[in-house]
Amino acid sequence: MRVVIIGAGAIGSVLGGLLAKSGHDVTLLGRAWHLDVVQQRGLTITGIWGEHHIRNLTTATRLDDIPTSPPYDWVFVCVKSYDTESAAKAVLRFLGPATLVCAFQNGLGNYDTLIQHLPPERIALGRIIFGVELEPGQVRVTVCADEVLIGAPDPRVPQEAMARLAAALKESGVPARTTSTILVALWGKVLYNCALNGLSTLFEVSYGELLEHPIAARMMRAIIEEAYAVATAHHVPLKPATAAEYVELLFTRLIPTTAVHHSSMLQDVQRHARTEIESLNGAIVRLGQQVGIDTPMNALVTRLVHTKERFLARQ
Repeated sequence: MRVVIIGAGAIGSVLGGLLAKSGHDVTLLGRAWHLDVVQQRGLTITGIWGEHHIRNLTTATRLDDIPTSPPYDWVFVCVKSYDTESAAKAVLRFLGPATLVCAFQNGLGNYDTLIQHLPPERIALGRIIFGVELEPGQVRVTVCADEVLIGAPDPRVPQEAMARLAAALKESGVPARTTSTILVALWGKVLYNCALNGLSTLFEVSYGELLEHPIAARMMRAIIEEAYAVATAHHVPLKPATAAEYVELLFTRLIPTTAVHHSSMLQDVQRHARTEIESLNGAIVRLGQQVGIDTPMNALVTRLVHTKERFLARQ
């Protein structure tokens, strides 16, 4: 399988590195501070999926440096949500006769942006719910709450191709399977990220520490209740069906499974980088405004994360 990964940070490096180790032809496109080290020394992957050192990766820090032939089987979009439009335009040059795209991203709105520039029948989506910490030339997989899920909103995307991708990931060491309800799964990931990422960033604690603090737990509960109200008003199917059931799932299984992880959003602000808060809690606020539903806790978290971004940018 021939794959190019646009936005090879933490998630893209894990997916690409393990696929390359399994014998696939993988090109990583990303930031020089990370990929220059990978080019010189190889990529090191550590953590719960074992220790690996991968040298058979092609890397690039400029789009023009990546050859467009022979054709790619898959283009992975792993950029932050605010870079989705530029990534979609970049993908166009890699689309061969049978090339497919899979977006492994956080937040709401990415698919809507992608289909403005790319054929919907070429686009699959991936739900990632494992945690990764990134340093130059190395990534550490810290936690995994569930399998990677791959599916497509458009029924014209070839099911057999998605099944082969899931099988390749599984063979490389990444738990993965296909699903017919990818949008429901992605909304579940949004709920998880909205409850945890902003608060973990603000308080600079792990996910498990949030659950130990009664006030933080109440804030997480309020975030989820607001998000469910907004989703219901927009006729979005969610699983579990009620906010109370999701909070129970979050508190008893999802957080304990990922208790030691610190959010990638915290890593972003510590690097003085822009966060994805607008595609998470900020998106809940905007969707709520469209249907006249107040979302004060999501709005508060959004404002505070932006304030923290600005404070740290001055340092």
